[in-house]
Amino acid sequence: MQEQQLNRIIQKRIFWTFAGVTLFFLVLLLLLLPYRLYTRDVYEARQNAREVSKLIRSGLLSTMISTGESNNIRGLIREFQKKYQFQFRMIRSSHVEKQHGVREDEQATDELIRQVLATGKSRDDWTDRTHFRFVAPFISDHRCQECHESVDGSKIAAGEVLGASEIIFDLSGHEADAVRLVLEMFVLLFVSLALMGFVFFFVVKRGILDRMVLIDREKK
Repeated sequence: MQEQQLNRIIQKRIFWTFAGVTLFFLVLLLLLLPYRLYTRDVYEARQNAREVSKLIRSGLLSTMISTGESNNIRGLIREFQKKYQFQFRMIRSSHVEKQHGVREDEQATDELIRQVLATGKSRDDWTDRTHFRFVAPFISDHRCQECHESVDGSKIAAGEVLGASEIIFDLSGHEADAVRLVLEMFVLLFVSLALMGFVFFFVVKRGILDRMVLIDREKK
């Protein structure tokens, strides 16, 4: 009787040990995997934004130098938008505003854009939970001196900020994929650990605990 009671106590301890290990790994998965997926998506969005900014700058320079037609420039940007799926807005600096004027959607609208125009360095942020924004400056070089002037009317110097590109990526699809992946991994890990624990518990119970009880009975 005492051996059976001890057997049950050992079985309960083994069961709760495996339950605790399973819970630990599930909590670890729920904590680490969403963060890893988040950092991956942000990294990819930032890399795509940098690539798009470079492509748009090269396309704009080429178009402005060859034809200067704004329709061609907007058509070029629409082609990039079809490929990369993003919202785009061009913001003009004070140099370009004075020389060519400004349209409604080409003005700096918040502090982040004003920082990019002032410093000539890229910035990024989140406009909401799923929309990632990347703002990159357009820096002048010797080719820009043919068309652009400085504020005082002289040819613009190389290295001046002519404007900025605002690129916004919608990552809601990535978020849905990440949630689906986390749930699939959660279920897979839970089932795997549960089956592993059941098999190990069965082996320990039948191969060790039950055999120990039989040996004690035979000795008596």
